[in-house]
Amino acid sequence: FYWGGIEEECGSPMTSISATTRHQFQHIFEGVYSGVGLKGKPWLSVLGNHDWGGWAFNNGWDQQIAYTWASDRWVLPAPYWSQHVEFPDLGFSVDIFMIDSNAMGAKEPSEDPQHNICSQLHNPVGASCRSAGGPASVEECPAFFHGLWEQQKPWLEQRMSESKADWQIVNTHFPCGHEAAFYRALHEQRGLDLLVTGHRHDQELQEHSPVLGGMTCLVAGGGGGITSEASPGSDPSHWYGEAQYGFYDITISKSQIFIESVNYDGEVVKTATVHPQ
Repeated sequence: FYWGGIEEECGSPMTSISATTRHQFQHIFEGVYSGVGLKGKPWLSVLGNHDWGGWAFNNGWDQQIAYTWASDRWVLPAPYWSQHVEFPDLGFSVDIFMIDSNAMGAKEPSEDPQHNICSQLHNPVGASCRSAGGPASVEECPAFFHGLWEQQKPWLEQRMSESKADWQIVNTHFPCGHEAAFYRALHEQRGLDLLVTGHRHDQELQEHSPVLGGMTCLVAGGGGGITSEASPGSDPSHWYGEAQYGFYDITISKSQIFIESVNYDGEVVKTATVHPQ
């Protein structure tokens, strides 16, 4: 929910959905991602830095979690969680691990106020999400997010070690390159097959990334928020990735994952094939 998440403070009852939340979901999610091929499909979600508030942490991120129980397709039961998916007719299964990587945007309160969830400048005086299980104060904010990240790492390692699925995929917000050594180890030692990320407002398909030990990673930021990293009509040499304002089409079978990057004009501009690790 770009730019600043749900536009109310954290702490609303988890048993109810506010009018503000319903309005934003209707206009930003329900009314946009609908129609043939999308209607009724589960939407497996993670929080990004702007869902927490962008340069603050106290916007209505907890209402995004609560909406899980008010929707038949929005799925975000916690900041980190996993989903097992069976394809019985095709003879394979997938474990998808959703993790919160917003520690990468949680700096000391005095630092980088325009790109800091924990900004002293932009968080209101007395900001607290203690009642919702979030940061208790601006001062405690960096420790909260970095503690959340450290809490997730052994959880993810254990879940991946226990996984019996044919495929293991991690979905998180911050883009390819953050905590590269950690993801590389998951790929080489625990069978992580694909890393799906966002944050940057473009499409970046990094096939067999050397930094990740040969694992493929993609940045699915083609929606662009409000603005993309570059104009789609500008010189592509100025872009981070291969496209702007498009999407990825991913086809999974027992033997491979085939990824197509589709640009704003409906043209497939890049492809990659992933085989089981």
